[in-house]
Amino acid sequence: MKDVMRIFNEYAKTYDLKDKAIMNKFHHSYRVMEYSIEIAKSLKLNDEDIRVTAIAGLFHDIARFKQWTKYKTFIDSKSFDHGDIGYKILKEELIDKIDLDEEEKNVVLNAVRFHNKYRIDDNLSHIEETITNIVRDADKLDIMTEQGFITKEYEIKDSLVNNLLEHRLINNNLVETDMDELFRIIAFIFDLNYKYSYDYLLKKQIIENKINLLEIYGNKDLKFLEEDLIKYMKERL
Repeated sequence: MKDVMRIFNEYAKTYDLKDKAIMNKFHHSYRVMEYSIEIAKSLKLNDEDIRVTAIAGLFHDIARFKQWTKYKTFIDSKSFDHGDIGYKILKEELIDKIDLDEEEKNVVLNAVRFHNKYRIDDNLSHIEETITNIVRDADKLDIMTEQGFITKEYEIKDSLVNNLLEHRLINNNLVETDMDELFRIIAFIFDLNYKYSYDYLLKKQIIENKINLLEIYGNKDLKFLEEDLIKYMKERL
């Protein structure tokens, strides 16, 4: 993977890594690569498929550098779909530099394209679907671990509490405050694919910590919600 990481680093260095937002995405990419590797290992993929998974994880957010530099936002609706543009950047500029056969290139390209979509393409091959879903889980695990923190009081919206109780994702256009964003991140548990991901969240007590933040800054007892979400995850182990 050293040659692959060199290619990624060289591309990233064409942007301003002194910019905190750019550097955060740089580190996020490496963490997602590591999560992707661990999920792939838990599924007992072979060494070559694990390598392809790692590459897809590393490059999944390759368009974020361009997105922030040009638009100063990571909100796709205010700029561009970073999965689609990542696919384009990778295909036109980077994929041929990486030691992959044609099938593996398609796996990586599709994982990048679909990692941020509401649902993936039904026409993907089994290995394309598997690796895409691994990257989707890995991306969410890092976001849930590293993001979703609030520092001031907000009103908790009953509609978002009900969203979680109904085990539904929360649409981006419903997010107006940091509190709403925290709800949206918690709802990622309803779009995970693998036991490793649920096990990780349970062991790290990620959901308990997020609910604790909601209670502190929303001045509301949400123990019933925490219990429901923990039960949901345990049922998927």
